[in-house]
Amino acid sequence: MRCDDHGCAYGASRGRCLGLKYVERIATVVQGRLRIVRTGAWSAGLLALALIDCTPAAAADRAAGHPLLGKAAPELVERLFTGPSRNFRLSERRGEVVVLGFWTSWCGSCRTYLEQLGKLDSTYASAGLVVVGVSLDDNPANAAELARAVKVRFRNAFDSEKTLGRRFAVNDVPLTLLIDRGGIVRYAHGELDSAGEAQLLVELRQLLDE
Repeated sequence: MRCDDHGCAYGASRGRCLGLKYVERIATVVQGRLRIVRTGAWSAGLLALALIDCTPAAAADRAAGHPLLGKAAPELVERLFTGPSRNFRLSERRGEVVVLGFWTSWCGSCRTYLEQLGKLDSTYASAGLVVVGVSLDDNPANAAELARAVKVRFRNAFDSEKTLGRRFAVNDVPLTLLIDRGGIVRYAHGELDSAGEAQLLVELRQLLDE
């Protein structure tokens, strides 16, 4: 999420970083850096996601160093609120390539991100790709509203127990994890600009060909 997207995300004018108390989330921007503190069950009391540099380049650097790269993806079992089925269990998708995308309704760039995920789903589902979005919203209604507005058709789950953000080390949204047929997290991406999207497509085709 870029600082200049806060006009959409936080109701401020474009180019200004302002804070907003959103349900159980407090966002404060200090000198072009975003600090997000989220309370509640997600971190058993309090999770501070530190001072986050909100530039796409910095988000890409953090994604490139994601702690799950090269490791088996954690389990994810959730009910779906969009898509062709009602439930999803990540471990049952061994043998398939999975794109796991984390987002929120209050992220200024996540509307575009959902559209990007939808394009991946419509283009590569026939090749065996499974695209799953995961909303980290506090209020499921906000996530469902954005999904309806974007006309999302691919699978989306809601982090009902507020544990997935920590389990999958989500420090920025959007976050994309590419999981290979063996269940290993092979690639990670932050916000997808044109260059990042092109690189993701190269990696995705490589995984589908393996």
